[in-house]
Amino acid sequence: MRKMYKTLIAAAAIPLTAVITTIGASPAAAGQYSVNPCVEGGPTKKDNKLAEEFNKTLEDDLAGHMDGYRVTCAKAVIDAVQERDLGKHAAEIAITTSIVETHLQNINIEVDHDSLGLFQQRAHWGSAGDRLDPEWATDAFLDEMLRMYHGDSWKDGLMGDVSQAVQRSAYPDRYQPMTDDAETIVDKLW
Repeated sequence: MRKMYKTLIAAAAIPLTAVITTIGASPAAAGQYSVNPCVEGGPTKKDNKLAEEFNKTLEDDLAGHMDGYRVTCAKAVIDAVQERDLGKHAAEIAITTSIVETHLQNINIEVDHDSLGLFQQRAHWGSAGDRLDPEWATDAFLDEMLRMYHGDSWKDGLMGDVSQAVQRSAYPDRYQPMTDDAETIVDKLW
């Protein structure tokens, strides 16, 4: 079967990520992206231990695919939310979005047009350096969420709908299924 897909890829010049997504394997599992660190010094032994615990509890795309690196990325997002005192629900929305967009990876190559970072933010969001800075990228995501949802109305919407409204994805239905895992991650790391 793999040989057949390799032949199709070569013949149609389809990006590997499109084929992996099409046949149901998670790009997170494929480990094909070039990434920047989310924290200085990389994952600790504690991060790696947390990843093992997450692999026993997560149920969707990241099930069995968490590692210390992804834990550091989740921590970076949650830290940025906590710095703004927005609460766990805002962190759950941000983590949901990052799970869908990058499987909690700070992707440093343009995978989809000119998208970069944890949230796959396009060039109009900011410079490449900004979008690859987890705190900056999270703040930009939160700024857009707060701009779109006046008076904290983001707190009343489905997390997947809020993620979609901010991201404007061509695949709006991908966010809501990741919310349970996002809640699990935030509960453990908050």
